[in-house]
Amino acid sequence: MSKLFHVLFISLLSVVLFSALLAGYQQLFTQTGHEVSYGLLMGIYSFYTLPIFILGGIPTTYLINYYTRKQGSPILKLPESYFRSFAMYGIAGILVTIVYSSLTAFAYGGVYISLSDSLRSIILGLVGASIYYHLQLLLNIDWEKLKQKRFEEAQQNI
Repeated sequence: MSKLFHVLFISLLSVVLFSALLAGYQQLFTQTGHEVSYGLLMGIYSFYTLPIFILGGIPTTYLINYYTRKQGSPILKLPESYFRSFAMYGIAGILVTIVYSSLTAFAYGGVYISLSDSLRSIILGLVGASIYYHLQLLLNIDWEKLKQKRFEEAQQNI
């Protein structure tokens, strides 16, 4: 259960960083960025990206972790493992954003997605997946080792 909370925490932190990045981009590089405050933009982006990271990010994280544990070998070098996992997270991010963009377009009565919308979705998916993956690497916590350490400390205090 603590693994689920850990992944949920990474998802929430990713939403905050991704939304901050998008809001900053809109404030700095677009003409319409100064019409709305940075905090409001960040709130709007967080509102729309939270379901994507929760409903798309958490299941794909479990799938990718399952696959990498199943396919992992002790001979595999660290850079190879990093790039393989990063590529899988990138592909998953692209797929999740393409599905979200397609559902959004269909909900508004659109039948197709334009090339510019597709490219935008691919870029946003890669950025979101990159943020998510690197936060996961930074916050890599071995929960079983923590439980064992607390158990040993509790045994020593008795």
